[in-house]
Amino acid sequence: MLTLHYAGPKPFINQHGVFFKDGKEDKYIYLRLAAKILLFIDNISKKSDHFIITLHEKQDLTDNDIIDIIKFYEPDIEKKVLEEEQKYNIHIQEMIDEVKETNLTDLEKDVWIKNINIMKPYMLQREINKLYYIHYIKKIKQIIKHENIKELDITFDLEHWHILESIAGNLEYGVDSVSTSMKAEANEDGILVLKLIIN
Repeated sequence: MLTLHYAGPKPFINQHGVFFKDGKEDKYIYLRLAAKILLFIDNISKKSDHFIITLHEKQDLTDNDIIDIIKFYEPDIEKKVLEEEQKYNIHIQEMIDEVKETNLTDLEKDVWIKNINIMKPYMLQREINKLYYIHYIKKIKQIIKHENIKELDITFDLEHWHILESIAGNLEYGVDSVSTSMKAEANEDGILVLKLIIN
């Protein structure tokens, strides 16, 4: 059974060791927020095309909750993620094969391959987290389009900005794409709010 947990930032692996890239955070940190947004826009009254998302940190979700929520919308989600994970396993093997073809010494190749194998569970968990995140974003897009939602407002912070940017990018991608814009402005209470406008 697939599980969710935080892995860490994206690793850069070579014969000298394992390094981590700043700015390439694990998608796990966005999953709870994505789940809350999905539940919110799906359960709120369908009379309005303008949603102000209010998130309460006390209403936290467990990792199992996050899996159960997306399983409600996509009952075969685990099968899909397992299939996609297998493709990533092939990608890791291709990384190893590429190392074998380099002009490095046998010792350097051996160290590099061992570093990849040591980091394999870490990389696979990052990929699982990312795959669940992608499925959440796609389901949010589907509901936005189905319900003809024209605006999402959420309090400003970097995590919220990242999620809205992912939703916007998904809405603008594909044959049924729509244009979007994002802006930040203070509301009537002086609180900075991010607005995703869907055209």
